[in-house]
Amino acid sequence: MNDKSEKRIEALEHKLSYQERQIEELSELATQQWKEIEALKRRLQKTHEEIENYIEEARETAGEKGLTPTEQAARDKPPHY
Repeated sequence: MNDKSEKRIEALEHKLSYQERQIEELSELATQQWKEIEALKRRLQKTHEEIENYIEEARETAGEKGLTPTEQAARDKPPHY
């Protein structure tokens, strides 16, 4: 091979090496983000369940089990309406 071809091959190998490194870094980043998203989903689900439990407990305490917020508002409207 001539000198020009060797330099071109060397440049291509350098670019390929750089791209492989970039792909690996992006893959690791995507994996980290996926794990974080999954953890956040679990926390959100747990928080949602806790809120639902608090609402249910509040309804049971107030004797309003099964009333929707609209029904509660209609029941609790001031007497001048």
